[in-house]
Amino acid sequence: MSMRTTFSGLSIALRALQTQQISLDITGHNVANANNPNYSRQTAIHSATRPYPTPMMGYTPSSGQLGTGVEISQINRMRDGFVDLRLRQQLHSKNYWSTMEEGLRQVELFFNEPSENGIHFALDQFWDSWQDLSREPDFASVREVVVQRAQVLVESIKGTRENLQRLRENINGNIPLKISEVNSLATRIADLNVQIGKISATGSLPNDLLDARDALIEELSQLVDVEVVQDHANMVGVTIGGASLVHRGTSYGLVTSGVPVPGENYKKNEVLWATTGNRVNITSGEIAGLQRLRDHEIQDAINELDSWTRDFARQVNERHAEGYDLAGVGGDVTPTGGYSYVGTDYPPFMFFTFGDDPHNPEMPFAALNISVNSAIAGDVGLIRASDIPYATGNGNNAIQLASLRFERVISVDGAGGNKTITIGDAFNSIISELGVGTQKAIRMNENDTNLELHLRNLKDSISGVSLDEEMANMIRYQHAYSAAARIMTTMDEALDTIINRLGIVGR
Repeated sequence: MSMRTTFSGLSIALRALQTQQISLDITGHNVANANNPNYSRQTAIHSATRPYPTPMMGYTPSSGQLGTGVEISQINRMRDGFVDLRLRQQLHSKNYWSTMEEGLRQVELFFNEPSENGIHFALDQFWDSWQDLSREPDFASVREVVVQRAQVLVESIKGTRENLQRLRENINGNIPLKISEVNSLATRIADLNVQIGKISATGSLPNDLLDARDALIEELSQLVDVEVVQDHANMVGVTIGGASLVHRGTSYGLVTSGVPVPGENYKKNEVLWATTGNRVNITSGEIAGLQRLRDHEIQDAINELDSWTRDFARQVNERHAEGYDLAGVGGDVTPTGGYSYVGTDYPPFMFFTFGDDPHNPEMPFAALNISVNSAIAGDVGLIRASDIPYATGNGNNAIQLASLRFERVISVDGAGGNKTITIGDAFNSIISELGVGTQKAIRMNENDTNLELHLRNLKDSISGVSLDEEMANMIRYQHAYSAAARIMTTMDEALDTIINRLGIVGR
């Protein structure tokens, strides 16, 4: 019968010492990285080594197999793939809404309502000035106040429009910077893929490299919505909208291309795939939030402010054109409503003017181009306060202009169909719509922040290092090491007896 060797006990003790030593090293590595947020706790899997003897044809050991000790079969990284997936998805959403909240809060600051510096206050002051003019239409100083209040209102409108435009352009300029970050992260993930693939091919698990790559993927998830798939070699494929950003050791870069915006003095940065030139379908994350702010929230606020400014100016101009100035000139309104004229300059019956083309009914970029008619600003006698010619004390048309404050003259689409509201209410609807959007972004950001915190706590409960637990493990491995050393001492004594003491009799 085949027998185990005399030195088998030493081999068992040696393997035990080596295994406990490696386990202590892993524990030390865990403790060293206790404050590393991207580190995943590692554990050594202890497995019994191949027993002796190995069963073979024609031989079955009658007394059974003997163990040969212990070894570390694998060093595991404590990680839950499902929690990682949920956290990435949560980061997409959270960073989208936090970007939206930050942008919308700035838009609210630009409108600055309600306050004494806002458009609504300037509008009320403007109506009040017409009310005052109706009582004293022949006083130049009162007419001057109308022009001054109108200019304050114009500056408020223009200032708000310029701030919105500047914010839109800043966000637009920020997108290429974020795309550079995406490209940098993609390149680093691809590089780590190569290293991880080479080490995995040897049968080892490159745990620290896997942690580094997961941290990069988490960072990438804050910028864009990515899908991650791991293959048999522990390499990952990263996709955006179904198109590959990283495939094994290759990263496919993104670029931005400036697309001219008609009539505007800026180019909108579109995100494209560098290899194909196709548009990248980004639906969540910080970059999606920036795109949404630029193309919808801020652009909608600009469009609504332009539209409101056009409606407001039309109503004031048409009502102003019905009256007569101090020289008795007036009554320029056509029977069909509105007014008609020829020439290249704005006629004095138009109180507000827009840019260079007085015949453009669309009044493009109205909130940016609105001005008080320079002719009226230069000669306040051209203000048409009277409703009949040559009546210097008549302020009836000024009353009609002041009453625009209360008249439902602006048509809007509501829940119950088309309806008309006042000029002030039309402006308030812009503010309330903006407020609702901001509140939604704040609420969604709060919810997503709480969910992210929950998922991070869940991740830490699995992957985080507990110093108490590591200390307990250290004591365990220490005692196991001491016991293995005692076994080796015992085997040494036994061998000493066999070698040096047996066979002394008769020598």
